[in-house]
Amino acid sequence: MQVIPAIDVLNGKVVRLAQGDYARVTEYGDDPLSLARAYRRAGAKRVHLVDLTAARTGNLGGCFPELVRALTREVEVQAGGGIRDLKEVQLLLDAGASAVVIGTLLLRQPDVVRSAVTLFGKESIIGALDVDGAEVRIAGWRQGSAFDLRSAVRLARECGLRRILVTDIRRDGMGSGPNSGLYAALKKQFPGLDITASGGVRSVSDLHVLSEARLDAVVVGKALLEDPSLLASFMGVQEVFSPVDPPRAERGDDLAIRIIPCLDVTGGRVVKGTSFGNLRDAGDPVELAKRYCAEGADELVFLDITATSDGRDTVVELASRVADAVNIPFTIGGGVRSVADARSLLEAGADKVAVNSAAVRDPSLLEIMANELGSANTVCAIDARRKDGGWTVLVCGGRDDTGIDAMAWAEDAERRGAGELLVTSFDRDGTGTGFDTDLLARIREKVSVPVIASGGGGSLGTFVDAVRLGRADAVLAASVFHFGTFSVRDVKTALRDASFPVRL
Repeated sequence: MQVIPAIDVLNGKVVRLAQGDYARVTEYGDDPLSLARAYRRAGAKRVHLVDLTAARTGNLGGCFPELVRALTREVEVQAGGGIRDLKEVQLLLDAGASAVVIGTLLLRQPDVVRSAVTLFGKESIIGALDVDGAEVRIAGWRQGSAFDLRSAVRLARECGLRRILVTDIRRDGMGSGPNSGLYAALKKQFPGLDITASGGVRSVSDLHVLSEARLDAVVVGKALLEDPSLLASFMGVQEVFSPVDPPRAERGDDLAIRIIPCLDVTGGRVVKGTSFGNLRDAGDPVELAKRYCAEGADELVFLDITATSDGRDTVVELASRVADAVNIPFTIGGGVRSVADARSLLEAGADKVAVNSAAVRDPSLLEIMANELGSANTVCAIDARRKDGGWTVLVCGGRDDTGIDAMAWAEDAERRGAGELLVTSFDRDGTGTGFDTDLLARIREKVSVPVIASGGGGSLGTFVDAVRLGRADAVLAASVFHFGTFSVRDVKTALRDASFPVRL
């Protein structure tokens, strides 16, 4: 967890506001450059620089880009405050900022932010969400936005943002401790986002609290201005905290294996069969979702398995009901034909959207979804069957053989922007005879994005094999969970006993 000192500038002076109130301002000198140098000497790798004048007026100050330019000679800078258009984003990036922090613009003109992500890259834009109770505030915290935090985060993801800074206004500048519960809930709901906390940090113990919430970074302002010696202590302990879900290439195999119950839905009911046929009823999807959430499932997947073949609309209403019932990430797929379909599911509450048949018919759909909604929200589902010594891709619920090589399609899906692959073996689905570990391992060799194993889970040993032999990042199953063969925790225990990391 990175510790990022904050430098707030108002009319050229270093200040702190109490709860964002411009009438309650404390000055800490007029030399932000010297302060940045001091932070860098203490070990800070980055500072959070805010133009409070621009945040209040909506006009980026003429001197602010020059201040950014001066500070970047000393330390990496993420800069924000009053950003209102692409030209101002470009101005700060040209001045040397490594990232530009955007708040009001995100909620007022999300299309501009989508364009910024496309033009400058997702690492260059940070979404700022300032929360006052249940509402996100804008315009220097002076106006309401009509967004709650969850809907604002979903909008940020749809704009392609991967990094957000969440400030609890009621805690900011008060030294009352961070709102760890808020951040922990947010990280659970949106595990794919890089989340930075801000507001209320006062001590090393607060860092420990935030680390337990699995935050990626924390911005600290008043505590360091009041007691500069704290920074050395903060920097001394930040490396103790493990980064949250770093990329696979950076961490080897240390990321926890996810256990994902799959709920195949048709006619509003969960069903399960063999090789996508011979279906039998397994219960109500929302009630099952609640059960699996209580059992410790890491995620859920809902697939409307006859939507494509029947030509029905996607299950937006189901997404909304599930979002209200559970606090873990979930994916919905089935019948998604356009980016509009995917967006409606995300807006209704889904965390990710899976596409299969439509993406095979028009692979550009993956590119559009990744660009407009974000790769982390885009899952490519691949149904594969053994054929002629390899595997062929099936569509329309396994009814049609495309003749497309599954390995080639997996590589193409990743190249076009899919952030995850859900790989189902048609031959093994519902049989309980074990996952097709050869299929999984072959795909794993071809791609770097996470691979979810599906089709064939039977004994606990089959789940271990999916990870050990198939090198899967996550394991998905249906029948064994729906009909009580064993629980999510049983699978996690088996993986743990086999020395694989899991979240218990």
